[in-house]
Amino acid sequence: MSHGETPKKGIVMRIIVCIKIGILMLILSSMGCATSGGEENVASSVDSGLAAVEQAAQGGRQAIESGTTAAKNMETGQADLADILVNQLGVSNQQAMGGAGAIFQEARTNMKPQDFTTLSQSVPGMSDMLKAAPKVSGSAPGMAGGLSSMMGDANNALGSMASLASSFQQLNLSPDMVSQFVPVVTNYVRNTGGQAVANLLQSALGTP
Repeated sequence: MSHGETPKKGIVMRIIVCIKIGILMLILSSMGCATSGGEENVASSVDSGLAAVEQAAQGGRQAIESGTTAAKNMETGQADLADILVNQLGVSNQQAMGGAGAIFQEARTNMKPQDFTTLSQSVPGMSDMLKAAPKVSGSAPGMAGGLSSMMGDANNALGSMASLASSFQQLNLSPDMVSQFVPVVTNYVRNTGGQAVANLLQSALGTP
């Protein structure tokens, strides 16, 4: 079953339950007033029952809208990045936040300020992840971007990976986890910001 089918099935079930409840209230109200013989009471109860059915239908429409939004978010990669890392890599939420933050932190040192702004706007919760990243000494944001061409892409990539390995060790993650984090983070950025933004991140990290 795909990710989109599960929320849709739940939505249908909720709608059915809401409608059944409304119809049941209508029937019970009508029966109760019919036994008492009051036509006005019957009419009033029918109106109340219809209102309950309408309320149930409105709840169903809201459920559809909510489920549709959730399904679209799942399809476009809008799920929380930390949750994706936790589920796919088996790390803790703190490690996921810190690891992703370390990757974005390293990318920032190798990017032009305007490029990093574009990247950060494509990643919900970027500021929280940066705060969770281990503190490391290094070049001021944007400085390395001007030096990478002089150093060469290979040296830049090695430096980025070494810096990330150090950060990951502070999170009690082995250095080889860097190679597992980066593709997940890059794919997330590709889904939320598009291929061009993903290319900016890959270039900053020196990854293919």
